[in-house]
Amino acid sequence: MYFGQPLRRREDQRFLTGAGNYVDDMTLPGMAFAAFVRSPHAHATIGNITTARAAAMKGVLKVLTAADWEAAGLGELVCVHPMPFSDGRPMNEALRPLFAKDRVRHVGDVVACVIAETRDQAQDAAEAVDVDYDPLPTVTDVSRSLDESAPVLHEEFGSNLVFEIERGDKEATGAAFAAAHHVTEMTLVSQRVAGSPMEPRSCLSSYEAATGQYTIWATSQTPHYMRRWLAKYLLFEPEHRIRVIAPDVGGGFGLKVHVCEMATIVWASNLVRRPVKWTAGRSETFTTDAQARDHHSKARMAFDQSGKILAIEVDTIAGLGAYLSQFAPSIPGNSYPQTVTGLYTTPAAWLRVRAAYTNTVPVDAYRGSGRPEATWVNERLLENGAREMGMDVVEIRKRNLIPAASFPYVTPFGRAYDSGDPPELFAKLLAIADYPALREEQLRLRAEGKLMGIGLACFLDKSGTGPSRNLASRGGLHGGYESAIVRAHSDGKVTVFVGSHSHGQGHATTFSQIAADALGLTYEDIELREGDTDQIPFGNGTWGSRSASVGGAAIVEAAGRVIEKATKLAAHVLECAVEDIDYHDGRFALQGTDRGVGFTEIADIAYHGSNLPLDRSIEPGLEATAFYDPIDTNDPQAMHLVTVMVDGESGLVTLRDYFTSDDCGRIINPMIIEGQVHGGLAQGIGQALMEHVIYDDDNNGQLLTGSFLDYAMPRASDMPGNLGLVFQEIPCPSNALGVKGGSETGTIGPPAAIGNAVVDALWHMGVRHVAQPITPQRVWRAIQKAKSET
Repeated sequence: MYFGQPLRRREDQRFLTGAGNYVDDMTLPGMAFAAFVRSPHAHATIGNITTARAAAMKGVLKVLTAADWEAAGLGELVCVHPMPFSDGRPMNEALRPLFAKDRVRHVGDVVACVIAETRDQAQDAAEAVDVDYDPLPTVTDVSRSLDESAPVLHEEFGSNLVFEIERGDKEATGAAFAAAHHVTEMTLVSQRVAGSPMEPRSCLSSYEAATGQYTIWATSQTPHYMRRWLAKYLLFEPEHRIRVIAPDVGGGFGLKVHVCEMATIVWASNLVRRPVKWTAGRSETFTTDAQARDHHSKARMAFDQSGKILAIEVDTIAGLGAYLSQFAPSIPGNSYPQTVTGLYTTPAAWLRVRAAYTNTVPVDAYRGSGRPEATWVNERLLENGAREMGMDVVEIRKRNLIPAASFPYVTPFGRAYDSGDPPELFAKLLAIADYPALREEQLRLRAEGKLMGIGLACFLDKSGTGPSRNLASRGGLHGGYESAIVRAHSDGKVTVFVGSHSHGQGHATTFSQIAADALGLTYEDIELREGDTDQIPFGNGTWGSRSASVGGAAIVEAAGRVIEKATKLAAHVLECAVEDIDYHDGRFALQGTDRGVGFTEIADIAYHGSNLPLDRSIEPGLEATAFYDPIDTNDPQAMHLVTVMVDGESGLVTLRDYFTSDDCGRIINPMIIEGQVHGGLAQGIGQALMEHVIYDDDNNGQLLTGSFLDYAMPRASDMPGNLGLVFQEIPCPSNALGVKGGSETGTIGPPAAIGNAVVDALWHMGVRHVAQPITPQRVWRAIQKAKSET
């Protein structure tokens, strides 16, 4: 049994020895290079674009603009998750253009593309493209984006509003607040962040004129959807003539779902009849890669005298950037509402979300999308409410956590959480942290003048995908299923082809563990293939923590069909009925006898073809294909406890201990899931303490954090010295494996847990809130403000 075993990741040896196979490592004969001309203005009309000087430069093969794209009759990007207004009106959809035509709307908006013999020649020529701009007023602050005085990005809509939705029962919520013993109100901001995976986006496209075939190597989490979008919406080429290969990908986190500039690279390879490569520079990623979060919320929570939550009310403006990216509307419109009440029994709730355009890079999915924002709101309200009422922060959580007997639990917004035991999960967290001892230590240190804070966060994730039919009923333009081929070779070894893609999750290990158990074979006999649309059946790719719960289930189904066929063949070989065959550990045995045949021998017979039934009831070969469409998403749950030390003189926050308690269903590989949690914590800690995409809001919208000199990323020294993890395995009821998503909870909890810890350290001094990112300067100012008010 390999399921549950902490096997070492197969991929690590080649990654750690520099043997990874990345797009930018690849070179093809005659390869040319691309560079993009990007707007230096956040908002401006475009006059003339003069390309003659650039086109005449040494090595330049082509200069492309919006006029060329339109003249070729090409299409536009697609938003696969539309979000209508609550009254049924369609959202105000402005898709991200491949080339800006009459107006640019954020710094980095693409205006032209240069193809040249070398990368340097392409970049030099890009600087020689002359563009006449007439700057316009900008708005980058999401809290001001819907003001009547705000500059309008897309004049056809009359405002910057993308959509407005309401969820819950406003009347019942209002009544609960009117009857409440205590009400806590806060303005809570989730700042804009940049995902910043180790490998920038990259694309290499080769076009064969003789066959009309494109071969594309791309940093893609969704190779089949890249092919589909190129064929159906952008280039209008037959899908079978586009092959997308996603080799090793150095981190994705949602950012590598998008096509954008890659469509231009594919088109250019046809125009110049040569392979064309583009790899984004690091500063370029800050002006073009989808960013995340950017919520401004006014929220309040009502309590009765015992501390029970009566209601929550949230009014959020969510920034989506200058245009709509592929999945953008679903983040504030779907993921956020489904998780904003967290793991607490909240009888009444009302939520309004208004999504808005701003003169910034488009927002899209980034690890945890929507759930860190929701947890930040819910947990900060609960924490401050407890303190304002003089209640213990642990006790108030115990009184409000959803009991195990209430699952499946339906929230006020209609989401049904599938399974869980939050009180037990909380008990595990408090035990691993030794919470009483931490409180005793906090009192001792405070007596010495040292500021220690303890922060908690209890929350859930929303993982996997629902049935394809349900997605389509809401306007979704992608499926929820996943695919797998399990192919046994004539020597009994097996290759598994899956429609997902690994960009750090360890699929080569965990999927092989799943297949080995399902087939009754050894782990070493299994090999995994992903990322090549010519080898693999159509899959929806990797995002939303869906790979194991959907892709893993597809592997189990395909493996079951292989064993079913092999059992029939074994019964033929052993001259017995199928029901008389027992299969275990690679051997088909005739019940009650010592006769049997091994899987390897059956595979050899299947391919040799000489000993198959004469009635042709069994065909040669031994493989099966499965498309698994899930019946529901799943609901991972987690709880975090962090201790921080705050320097009262400088405001510096140091993380000392970090404890997590996770329910991600049955665990395939403990070592890998622990790594997922650790990696998620690093990103969540970055958001909590330092990461912040900043635009100059003084009417010019310039990006002020356009490199790692200005955009702070967490380092090893920023991680807590003591990490403790514990797990609770409550099987998910909606897939055969019982697994839930496990890769995003680490990112969801830190902003709320760390925010609560810092306030805990400073509450006695009069500090009630510190905005994200919780930098030393902000902490110091909060302390000084509290001192001045006492």
